[in-house]
Amino acid sequence: MPAFQWFRTDTASIMFSALTTKDWGRTFRFTAIMDAPVDPDLLKAACADVLPCYPNMRLSLRRGFFWTYQTVSDALPEIRAEASRPLLPITAKYRGLPDFRLVYNGSEVSLESSHCIGDGKGIMRVFEEILSRYVYLLDGGEEPYRPFQTPEESCENAFDTYYEKGGQRDTLRTQKAFHFEERYEPDYIRLLFAETDEQKILRLAHARNMTVTEYLSAVLILGVIRAAGKPISERITIAVPVNLRRFFDTKTLRNFTIQTYINFDPAGRTDRTLDEICDATYGRLRETLSRERLQLTLNKFGALKYNPVLRAVPYAIKRPVLVKSQNDSHASVTTIFTNLGDRPLPEALQGRVKGLRFVNGDTRNYGLAVTVSCISAAGVLSLCFSVANRNTRWFDACVDILREQGAEIVTHVMEGTGKPETPEKPKQKTPFTVEKIKAYFNI
Repeated sequence: MPAFQWFRTDTASIMFSALTTKDWGRTFRFTAIMDAPVDPDLLKAACADVLPCYPNMRLSLRRGFFWTYQTVSDALPEIRAEASRPLLPITAKYRGLPDFRLVYNGSEVSLESSHCIGDGKGIMRVFEEILSRYVYLLDGGEEPYRPFQTPEESCENAFDTYYEKGGQRDTLRTQKAFHFEERYEPDYIRLLFAETDEQKILRLAHARNMTVTEYLSAVLILGVIRAAGKPISERITIAVPVNLRRFFDTKTLRNFTIQTYINFDPAGRTDRTLDEICDATYGRLRETLSRERLQLTLNKFGALKYNPVLRAVPYAIKRPVLVKSQNDSHASVTTIFTNLGDRPLPEALQGRVKGLRFVNGDTRNYGLAVTVSCISAAGVLSLCFSVANRNTRWFDACVDILREQGAEIVTHVMEGTGKPETPEKPKQKTPFTVEKIKAYFNI
């Protein structure tokens, strides 16, 4: 690898990098529940074997003159025992280290990653490779690691690949949505998990000819109405990230999702039923899921990124505008619901991973009181509400709704307090080169 390697931030990373500070950054969390306590030394060895093959996971965020950019780090990520709280943010203090960490606690191992590196689909895929290699080493394997795809495929900036300059763009305007009050406790996080039989939720969804994402979105909407404590006059909007790899030919492991929306207007009524909401939202999500419709949104964000006037503005001036744009965007949604769906475990992990959990980030500094996420593995569907206070009304309402529908729910809570720490930075620095100037000016 060259002494200094860098990438332009992708379209999604531009927005997330604008929100990243020394104290906060948009961070995912993926947890695998293993069949035995984690061996930290073998976990480090697995990382050392796997990560050189995937530069997309070794990115470290930098601020340049016109845009942010990402350098490729040769250092191992931070790997340590679980700290005082889960989901400590990946912040600007990580400069020089890959913008993710691995933490372990008993038989659980979690990957916490900046959203600037990639989306859930891409990051989860590499996490599975690390875990598969870990199990292989644990069982005494000695053969070299073989990657499942090339670095060029993994690192493709697919937003740029499929942006159609001068093409038609999405012109739909958003409107203000209902929001729960954003009352944050300093440095506090609470992760609320509801876990149930995946097949039961599938049957409930298919009985209404809905996907699991559509059905659970309807449950979330009814939960909002019950938890609000008052009649709601604004519409309830669930933002649903769409994996664009389903529609465009790419193997990228970097960000390649955009959001579509499910809307429902309660019209001030507190007696809404799940049947009503399912009937009103049926098919709305699928209407937006075509390559032609998604292309319009790709072009919209691409045109913003490549606007010649905006490109010429220094980043110090652009950043507050990007932050405001993100906040305005979140004013039009009640929550973001990310469903990674069923994850068929690789053969090496079958029987060794007992379950998966997925957390769609700390909501602080994000303009949303709660985010919701979902993943299924080994027959268990895990639904998570991420909040930065002790209010559980919405979560409790949704659990009650699912139980009313006949689902057996097991709940689990993780919480803690603590500030993000500055990890030890790599001691070796790359020499000054012309490539560093190109990176700083994004040329």
